[in-house]
Amino acid sequence: MIATRETIPVYRLYGENIAMNGHAVQEPEFFHLESIPSRSRLHDMHIQPHRHANLFQLLYITQGQAGIEFDDRQFTIGPQTMLTVPPGTVHGFRFSRDIDGWVISLTDDHVREILAMVPRLNSCLDVPLCVPITQPPANTAQDTNQPSPARADFLIRQLVAEYHSHAIGRLFALRNIIGLLLLEFGRHGALHRDGRLSRQEQKNAKFRKFQNQIENQYRQHRPLDYYAREIGITTTQLNRICKDIVEMTAIEVVHNRLILEAKRVLIYTDINIQQIADELGYQDAGYFSRFFAKKAGMSPARFRALYR
Repeated sequence: MIATRETIPVYRLYGENIAMNGHAVQEPEFFHLESIPSRSRLHDMHIQPHRHANLFQLLYITQGQAGIEFDDRQFTIGPQTMLTVPPGTVHGFRFSRDIDGWVISLTDDHVREILAMVPRLNSCLDVPLCVPITQPPANTAQDTNQPSPARADFLIRQLVAEYHSHAIGRLFALRNIIGLLLLEFGRHGALHRDGRLSRQEQKNAKFRKFQNQIENQYRQHRPLDYYAREIGITTTQLNRICKDIVEMTAIEVVHNRLILEAKRVLIYTDINIQQIADELGYQDAGYFSRFFAKKAGMSPARFRALYR
């Protein structure tokens, strides 16, 4: 059977299906790091083609080889290569037995937050990047826009050390190290873009615009036709793009952003439900509570008590 976009599975992480039917799921740590062999050995070194919903990944190959399948492209990469996988990209891997390296996974929301001060980098990371980390010839000036082995290795080592530590300021350190990694490879992407996007990359870019619009407007409860007009498409096209990339309708994407913010406020503040409703643009606290319970599977008070 030949896989199509309709039959290709969508995961949060490798092999971890999206929660369905409104069941409550605890929000994970903002990013996940693991070695490539630790996951690939569970699948006989072959990760079947799949997509990630709202998840950005970065792979760093330090040893061995990887056969890569990106949508309709196939190629092989070797050691000292960094690979980015934006949300919605169909991808699969076939690793050599001696493979080593790291997989870094972040939610798309956190990528945007980390890069909030440099929004142009978001568009540079909308498409998959394959970046060889090569040492420049001796006596040659290093291009500061080109990722270097020294910088990449240092940042990865620091990231691994902080990830497994319990030191004060751990999350602050992780966010900043990841920010520097994204900056390294976003700059590289900006240098090598030729302006031509595949059909799927165009969809990804429109979905990114939709997410950015939501981020700025979700408290105003804009109708879907507002978002569609801002992006330059119809609401039908917007829904098709959302279904294709994250298997949700456009309104579900908006609602998920509202629920995410509500969960954050419930966990990290002591303000009451009426104040939370006001902050999120709901005049009726009762309506907000029913909306939250329907989406999260429990009342706001129950969620706060369970996850604080």
